[in-house]
Amino acid sequence: MKLLLAVATIITLLQPYDATPARIVCYFSNWAIYRPGIGRYAQEDLPVDLCTHIVYSFIGVNDADWSVLVIDPELDVDQNGFRNFTNLKKTHPKVKLQVAVGGWAEGGSKYSAMVAEKSRRDAFIRSVISFMNQYEFDGFDLDWEYPGAADRGGSFSDKDKFFYFVEELRRAFDKEGKNWEITMAVPIAKFRLQEGYHVPELCELLDAIHVMSYDLRGNWAGFADSHSPLYKRPHDQWAYEKLNVNDGLQLWVDYGCSPKKLIVGIPFYGRTFTLSNSNTNYNPGTYINKEAGGGSPGPYTNATGFLAYYEICPEILNKDSGWTKKWDEHGKVPYAYKGNQWVGYEDPESVQIKMDWIKSKGYGGAMTWAIDMDDFHGLCGPKNPLINILYANMNSYSVPEPTISTTPRPEWARPPSTPSADGSKPVQTTPKPGQWVPEKSTSTTQRTTTVSTTEAPPAPAVSNPQNEVDGSVAPKECKQDFMPHELCDKYYRCVHGKPTEFACRPGTVFHTQSNICDWPEHADREKCKKIEQ
Repeated sequence: MKLLLAVATIITLLQPYDATPARIVCYFSNWAIYRPGIGRYAQEDLPVDLCTHIVYSFIGVNDADWSVLVIDPELDVDQNGFRNFTNLKKTHPKVKLQVAVGGWAEGGSKYSAMVAEKSRRDAFIRSVISFMNQYEFDGFDLDWEYPGAADRGGSFSDKDKFFYFVEELRRAFDKEGKNWEITMAVPIAKFRLQEGYHVPELCELLDAIHVMSYDLRGNWAGFADSHSPLYKRPHDQWAYEKLNVNDGLQLWVDYGCSPKKLIVGIPFYGRTFTLSNSNTNYNPGTYINKEAGGGSPGPYTNATGFLAYYEICPEILNKDSGWTKKWDEHGKVPYAYKGNQWVGYEDPESVQIKMDWIKSKGYGGAMTWAIDMDDFHGLCGPKNPLINILYANMNSYSVPEPTISTTPRPEWARPPSTPSADGSKPVQTTPKPGQWVPEKSTSTTQRTTTVSTTEAPPAPAVSNPQNEVDGSVAPKECKQDFMPHELCDKYYRCVHGKPTEFACRPGTVFHTQSNICDWPEHADREKCKKIEQ
């Protein structure tokens, strides 16, 4: 007995201090039930025990009265889709059952309009709370793609207004006292972060950040390539040079988000392409027939440019299918081709490499879009091979507390909190001793080589080193996004095609090379270094 107690004590002492269990987040697309034949996926197919969180996708926003929009009322309400889903708690009480709002098909214009006005945000939050209570969900996932994205119906003001919305939603959820979680699906493209996300503040308010580290390439890019490379490859150039999983996650950390809040997305599908006529170069980056819209549709998902893993793996295994599989040694992902068809995807080997990488970086877990595209019938071997790899690695992994350094960053990038309707104070997020503090410079984790990164002060734009615009005279037309002003603490930005004057926060000046407001000592104009703070 004494020996057993001694062993138990040693095991306890070896457990990481303040460690957090990793998350295994499984997005479930409710429309998978409509796929034909063996592609049909219903709630009874969910491997509930392999996920810590399952996200029912999607609901939307009703822009007639700013309430929750049930996108498929027949399936979700009449056939008890919502209720059957949350009833899974009766047999699996430890699993968190969430619902996601948004998604690509919902667009962005309704969301931009909703957050733009306080009354609309209040109406939607009231509707969300009623919906959460009615169907007894455990959490709410925000999947607006994307705040501030003009190409998606967004507007310049979305960045601040979206932050206000999340802050107000957090306050309302906390007031309900039911421990509802708020999570958010986010991109990793730098320009998306800059135009739509107050990163440190959002990461404080949210329980987890679901990073969409996939769809980094597609038919829209104009060349064939894997859509979730782990690292930069030799052929990656320009905007694609750092558009990979490793650099994308690091960008969120550099912008002030705790690694333990970041849940890394793993796609259970491939992006497909139709190559150009007579093209026999099958290497990543090869030429495509962009007008084709992607590769040929699969028999079950029936979408151009897209194949589920269970549609890919039988073709790869079948030696008579004509498909040739290759390995991207730099990106650590597979790809395959046959004739003029090309697909980049994930397989058990690449998923395992990403699991090892997640643990080495101290990130908070793994997420998949989507659980219904795993090999759930076992066409290529054991059932659900990919989610089983996520579970085998994340279930035994404790997320370490990130380390902290003490170099302060400017505080004025955060927009002011909005008052609550009942007069309650804004959400306070006071860190515990030794806990990550987003307002400080941070390193990765205690498990990795410490590389300190300091958050950039404001919300920057794309750097323009060839800034030749004279700021002594107000510009009459937009020659670029950011333009200098004669006064050090002001600048112009192109808004709806017209130069619009903006002011820096007190004590800061505009830097014409980095296009941000910074401390005077960092100014690139000599006269601006002498401004008194």
